[in-house]
Amino acid sequence: MTSAANDLPSDAKPASHPGGGREAFAAYMRRRVLEENTPELQRLSVELFRVLGRGAPATREQLGIACGLPTERIDQLLLEFPPTNFRFDEHGQVIAFGGLSLVPTHHRFQTEDAGLYTWCVFDALFLPEILGKPATLVTHCPGSGAELTVDLAPRQLRSVPPSGCVMSIVAPDSDACCVNLRSAFCDHVNLFKDDQTFTAWSQSRQDAACVTLLEAQIFAVQRNAVRYPTVDLSSDKPLN
Repeated sequence: MTSAANDLPSDAKPASHPGGGREAFAAYMRRRVLEENTPELQRLSVELFRVLGRGAPATREQLGIACGLPTERIDQLLLEFPPTNFRFDEHGQVIAFGGLSLVPTHHRFQTEDAGLYTWCVFDALFLPEILGKPATLVTHCPGSGAELTVDLAPRQLRSVPPSGCVMSIVAPDSDACCVNLRSAFCDHVNLFKDDQTFTAWSQSRQDAACVTLLEAQIFAVQRNAVRYPTVDLSSDKPLN
């Protein structure tokens, strides 16, 4: 593993490279997912991730306590999110939200508290800042089958495989993402052991591009800044 610790400023920018996929991905990270991204919705989103991050389903009662809101209000707010952002169990408890899952996927996401999963590689990059703790991503390169491990911290890559791995990205279709986020976007965002392996894999994928992990981490920091403008993720307190 190669050390890559670097705390990224919120205004850091990815390197400029040609390719429409990269620009479309950057635009997707900047866009508003919700029509009205109110402080209540921002706080609920953060608490959904943090309750799931403990390794157990999130109940409406837990979310109400975490957000300081009655359960009835939590029910109303949950309806504001696209349904494709959730997965529920038979009891109506949240078992996956926005890329963090208790249900196994191809991407293992281990924290000090629990063994979790993410819907894509990019999820693993933005989640440590929200959870406020380091994590380790274990995934496999779709082109070679090689197991890849990345140690993460809030806003940082702590270590990466030494081979110069890259993350695949696609130009997301916003309408398709609202119907099925995973099939339209998440399933196409993976880690490859190197650029050559990605290039061979993507020969028939005109919609695919790739970025370095450092670029991807910069996108992750920007994504959180856009999604949570009224939440200080570092202090776990709302901004005034």
